[in-house]
Amino acid sequence: MQVPETVQSPENLLAMNEALMLGSLRQHELTEFAEREITARKLVEETLAKTIAELAGIQSAISEAAIIAITDVTGRIEHVNDNFVRISKYSREELIGQDHRIVNSGFHPKEFIRGIWVTVANGKVWRNQIQNRAKDGSLYWVDTTITPIRNEHGKVVKYMAVRFDITERKRAEAVLRESEERFHTLFELGPVAVYSCDASGLVQNFNHRAIELWGREPAVGDTGERFCGSFKLFRPDGSFMPREQCPMAEVISGKISEVRDAEVLIERSDGSTVSVVVNIRPLKNERGEITGAINCFYDITERKEAEQRQHFLMSELAHRSKNLLAVISSIASRSLSGTRSLTEAREVLTHRIQALARSQSALLIGGFEGAPIAEIIRLEFEGFSDQVKSVGPDVLLNPRVAQTFALVVHELATNATKYGALSLPDGQVAIHWSIEGTGAEARFKFQWQERNGPPVVPPIRQGFGHMVIERAAAQDFGPPKIRFASDGLCYEIDAPLPAVVAAAGQPLEEKTGTTKVDNVLEVID
Repeated sequence: MQVPETVQSPENLLAMNEALMLGSLRQHELTEFAEREITARKLVEETLAKTIAELAGIQSAISEAAIIAITDVTGRIEHVNDNFVRISKYSREELIGQDHRIVNSGFHPKEFIRGIWVTVANGKVWRNQIQNRAKDGSLYWVDTTITPIRNEHGKVVKYMAVRFDITERKRAEAVLRESEERFHTLFELGPVAVYSCDASGLVQNFNHRAIELWGREPAVGDTGERFCGSFKLFRPDGSFMPREQCPMAEVISGKISEVRDAEVLIERSDGSTVSVVVNIRPLKNERGEITGAINCFYDITERKEAEQRQHFLMSELAHRSKNLLAVISSIASRSLSGTRSLTEAREVLTHRIQALARSQSALLIGGFEGAPIAEIIRLEFEGFSDQVKSVGPDVLLNPRVAQTFALVVHELATNATKYGALSLPDGQVAIHWSIEGTGAEARFKFQWQERNGPPVVPPIRQGFGHMVIERAAAQDFGPPKIRFASDGLCYEIDAPLPAVVAAAGQPLEEKTGTTKVDNVLEVID
């Protein structure tokens, strides 16, 4: 074949050669591009497959852990996982096509349920806790998240509910709540005062009983009131105790490990004091570091006062027993002397000792602080209720005077029974006592008036009875007035009230005068 001259020209050959070279280069570029595209596509496919696998794993894991349901926009269930079937105890067939009213427990109000639909219908995610009811009637709690699902146009087409079973957690919370409520009730209503401090000594919590014993309510966290909420503290010996040296401070600082039954004296802002016993334990974290302490303390003021009173009463009892035995000895000596027969002397002695015993019985009623006049008279005249009339205000004689008064009344009653108004069936004894005046000038007045008895005359012989009703009475009340009138004996006492009554508000030692020997014994001897 013959090539045309136009082709065979050098210029044409050169152009053709360049074209062939460009074509070859273009083909090579296309080949490389294709190879890169294939490689990129394979990488995308591998990444997509990996992502799909990962998502499938995540979905499987979520499905294993969570309770999942998918509904349409009307709330009809389209899909549930195995966990939904298991916890609801409904079969999948029973659930599909139903709405969630099938598991509604009725616990939540209608407003709560309506709020769910308002939220998700507006395309928002709803989160909260719901109580549901299973097919067998059992209740369970789920932590629920409902998320709207949109299509490619952004329209909500489904709802997906992901739930987690929190039934056991809710039960634990209920138990904890009940425990906290019991603790709070015990904390507030218990008879023991309780408060706590942090590691720096700031008061954190305290109950109502602590406020009562402190006499004030401290400000929680006040740096000026560290370690204790009381106004002032004192040691049992009465020495002042700075807050930094109180038992709570020493436990928090680690100087002592704990405090058991330590006594502390609290002074309130009004000046009153309370004795308390404190028990303190430190609070520690998991590393054993002290994070604070709790103090439980209770009031022992009454116990301390009772101990002091008991100590005094024991001393008083020892003193009274000694004096009483001395009085009995003197009464016996006087009663058995003279011209009486042994039988008569024995009877007189017995009656006088019984009168003395009655004064002690009256003192017991007054707690040895004194004896009521009315009780002394009642005990003496229990067998003469129709012939003896007594009237007067409540008067508590001090112990020494009460003993004398009881013997005086006994001797008057003995004489009235033997020789006076009580020796006759129609005889009468009118007993009257009163208080006249006020304050230091007040007077105690007592009158014994016999009526309808035989004529009385002054006694010829002055024995023990005469000494009691005149001399012993004069020692405590002042000289009595005695009139031997034709219609009956009249006996009167007029004495300063402060000298004969039990002085209210004074210490018991001052009321009883335990250092003074009994008056009756002085007179008899």
